[in-house]
Amino acid sequence: MVLFFMFVFPIINLGTTGLRWAMLAEAARDGAHAAATSYTFQTGSTGKPSATAAAPVAVNQFVSKYSGITVNNIDVDILATDINTQAVSRFENKLTTPANTQQYIYAVETTVTGSLEPLITYNAPFILNVPGLTGPWTTTITAREFAESPQGLNE
Repeated sequence: MVLFFMFVFPIINLGTTGLRWAMLAEAARDGAHAAATSYTFQTGSTGKPSATAAAPVAVNQFVSKYSGITVNNIDVDILATDINTQAVSRFENKLTTPANTQQYIYAVETTVTGSLEPLITYNAPFILNVPGLTGPWTTTITAREFAESPQGLNE
């Protein structure tokens, strides 16, 4: 019976944490999709939210369906990849000039930091604190998607 508790509960906890990680990854993908399909990056309008407003809504809606996942931070950035050199530039705010689709390929990146709870939180005297096994695990997941409306990335 002792071996049962020593091996089965940790495996169940790690499985639960892995499942919650997959749910957080899917939430990040939903956020990236919502941001990439937005018409503008920072300035939204009625019925057409900006990428920076649409991504957190999509992530939080997805995560709210599941227990044990807490979103700590959501960051939305623009990535511009030079077609000739493959050099990638990151922009945390909207572009200062209109998108140059002849020179760059534009993508929107959503980075989600969250805390994942194991199914059962316990303190075993012979086991050190192991994130995801005996306590919460904080992780960061990034998802990217090509911008569908790159001309709106400067708004």
